[in-house]
Amino acid sequence: MSEPSRVDALLSPWAPSVVGLGLPVLAAIAYAVSVAIARGRGIPWPVWRVAIWMVTCALAAWTFAGPPQALRDVNPWMDGVSIGMSAAVLPLGVALGDPVKLIELLRGQRIRWARGRIARVVMFPGVASLVSAIVLTYAITSQWYQAALTEPLPWALLLLTAFVTGLTVNLPILSDDLMPEWATPAVKTLVAFADGLFDAIPGLVMMLLVNKYSGGALLAIAEVIGIPMIAATVVIWVRADAQEQREIDAELDARDAVTGRPAGHGSMEPEIETGRPQPATTRTTTEPSPAEGQGLWWLDDPRFADRFRD
Repeated sequence: MSEPSRVDALLSPWAPSVVGLGLPVLAAIAYAVSVAIARGRGIPWPVWRVAIWMVTCALAAWTFAGPPQALRDVNPWMDGVSIGMSAAVLPLGVALGDPVKLIELLRGQRIRWARGRIARVVMFPGVASLVSAIVLTYAITSQWYQAALTEPLPWALLLLTAFVTGLTVNLPILSDDLMPEWATPAVKTLVAFADGLFDAIPGLVMMLLVNKYSGGALLAIAEVIGIPMIAATVVIWVRADAQEQREIDAELDARDAVTGRPAGHGSMEPEIETGRPQPATTRTTTEPSPAEGQGLWWLDDPRFADRFRD
């Protein structure tokens, strides 16, 4: 009898349970129904978010009912795989699916608790990353983890804690308005980079104090998943800059239309018979005020005018 391939080893054996399979299936169905209702109301929702959510649900089923669960007694390092998946991979997938925004679009109003006082403290930039690292490090170095090795309830609570703390890190970073207004895309990218450093702490501690194989698996998953997280924040940053530029261009074009100036604030007059562009006529009168739509564009922009105007 031939040995199972590596792919077969990743897909079997399974240890199905009501919770391990039921929760991911319910999450997939609920999301699909919500998207169908949204589109029925004329609310667009990106297909890529749906795809990421479904893949995340499949990974959750694999984590909670697949080989990481079935092979815990045979391969101790599978504990590190389960914790790493729960703390890093699954929260990232859920955050990219953006269920908060989807629910708010369906309700027509914001979810208050997601922006309440407690949520603002927990999801404050950098705080969630530090709290997640501390909680997870404590969990795997205390009697909690020792009990989780043999008892199902402590193990389930450990995975749930890892998922929730990971979600408090990923959700605000990858959402539009769950962080303070000053947390620009550049700040979010910096926070994502710092989170990658914090994520290494539980894995390193587990390698040194608990089990080097489990710790190595946890460290590897946490650090590898940090790459797409940072990449996602960079994409958000680029899109935000592009959107801001479009808004500035539209505002300046609207001002030009009101003042009768050509769009684009060109400094060259139309070509004359020589076919060469001629410099704009030199002003001999007093420079008009920005309020009249004249002068440099950044003096017209209300965001910068106060900085440069005497």
